[in-house]
Amino acid sequence: MANLNPKRPIEEDSSSDSSGEEEEDDSQDEEMGEEEQLGENDREIQVEFAGQSPIAEDFHGIKSLLHQLFLKAHINLSGLTELIIQQNYIGSILQQCVDNEDIDGEEDANSEDEVFGVTSVINLSHHKDVECVKEVKQYLLEKTQKKLAGLFNNSSNQIGLLFNERFINIPPQVSVPLLENLCKEIVEAKDAGKPFDFTHFILISKLHESTRKDSESKKKKAKGLDILWVNAEEEPISEMGEVLGEYSVRSESDSAVSGTWDEDDEQFDPKRRIVLITAAQLPDMLTKIKEFLQ
Repeated sequence: MANLNPKRPIEEDSSSDSSGEEEEDDSQDEEMGEEEQLGENDREIQVEFAGQSPIAEDFHGIKSLLHQLFLKAHINLSGLTELIIQQNYIGSILQQCVDNEDIDGEEDANSEDEVFGVTSVINLSHHKDVECVKEVKQYLLEKTQKKLAGLFNNSSNQIGLLFNERFINIPPQVSVPLLENLCKEIVEAKDAGKPFDFTHFILISKLHESTRKDSESKKKKAKGLDILWVNAEEEPISEMGEVLGEYSVRSESDSAVSGTWDEDDEQFDPKRRIVLITAAQLPDMLTKIKEFLQ
């Protein structure tokens, strides 16, 4: 799979500011104006990622990413993680590329193996008798007020649950090659007779909606500007798909995603949105994501 080279903001490491070398001080003085404009937390470094097939060693990393999606839902995330790993010819995990010559010590070696994202799909219809899949389907039925009941009960449907999870600071551009590769692998698996001939896909998106009720917030809501998407590429998916449910997860300790807010900051309610698209819409979905991220 092609490597990905996103830039992402990091917090400046203050421990490296007191080197005592005049050459570094002079260089820092020359760049001071630009850094003051960017701010301490807006500096960028080049980070290279690569998509890899999930393996058993990725279990805990994948499970942690699923937890940030489902939070306290009554779902066996270990079982879901095992399904993703068992079908490792479908989907990818995102890892940082590290030159072996640059690895220094156990900590760096561990960081090389860290799972920064997962992109995959599970066939809810094919695995309907698996306990964790039963729990997922029950969760989806509850959150959509049973709008999915007819879809689930129709035996001619093959429904895939899409996973598009990653660390919050990784930019959305990485999603394009990962989703493209997933679509390619679905076609190859279907042609090989494997159970990936989907009719529909379900995506659970993470977003934050402003809780302000003043006139300004009403104007933003009318323009769709009152929502912050955790994964920006999921906004065009939501626009082209059918929204079947949206619900708050504030009571489920979503602090890892939502962050903390000062008293004077605009408050946002962490939510989940369940979107349904047809398999026929998949090519258009990729096109719209690319256009949206340009």
